[in-house]
Amino acid sequence: MRIISLSPSVTETLVLLGLEDEIVGITPWCRMYLKDPDNKIIVGSYLTILRDRIELLKPDIIFLQSRVQDKLFWILKEKGFNTFLIPLPTNVYSIISHIVIDVGSIVGRYYEAREIAERLIEAIARIRVKAFDFKNRLRTYIEYLWPDKSFSSAGSLTYIDDMIRIAGGENIFRDYALEFFAPTDLDIIKKDPQIILVNIEPVMKNINIERYLEIRPILKNSTAYKYQRIFLVQESKELNLAHFGPSFIKTIEWIYGLYRRFS
Repeated sequence: MRIISLSPSVTETLVLLGLEDEIVGITPWCRMYLKDPDNKIIVGSYLTILRDRIELLKPDIIFLQSRVQDKLFWILKEKGFNTFLIPLPTNVYSIISHIVIDVGSIVGRYYEAREIAERLIEAIARIRVKAFDFKNRLRTYIEYLWPDKSFSSAGSLTYIDDMIRIAGGENIFRDYALEFFAPTDLDIIKKDPQIILVNIEPVMKNINIERYLEIRPILKNSTAYKYQRIFLVQESKELNLAHFGPSFIKTIEWIYGLYRRFS
């Protein structure tokens, strides 16, 4: 089988299913989830594809991510490729359903995918039990700071909202029935977060707390700033607020550890 994955979350799942050798095409963001990324060909990104490379690779299956890659899906579909558009998960259980079980079924690894899913469900249950005794759920603001210095956050219709809840916290925008959106500064300060987690892309290596607060000075008015609870989270294989592959469980465990320190 020859597989192209344009989704890092799908790529991670394929590797866990023992199919790394069958992956022939990836995006640059898939590389960190591969044991031997140098043998894979970059065929696109979130918003673009290199059709000539895809045609040369003659894939049996192409995986894409909904929302960001819908147009690419139809372009490849119309060219006759066997394409699958994986839904954007709105909670951790849809990560398990769509990213693990659906992908596993498509590539003929249903039972292996079920085993991964069951381990993830058990891990979630263990964290929830440990977080149950927290006296207070810390009000948490998640911010995705992008290279152009724009930012967004997560409403209740996101997997990150679910991850915060499982870890023992409370998303300050849990009552916003939205996916990812750009809140106003007033929205954020009114909610007065007690802890702030800021997702930073790997290319943004020059961003530290001081530089971040120069970009986002309004957050100095928060309880999180007062108690030095603003944390920059640079995307990596081990920790990533923007990734929804099976390793999401490591991020939940890390967030739980933060809450344990302050609760």
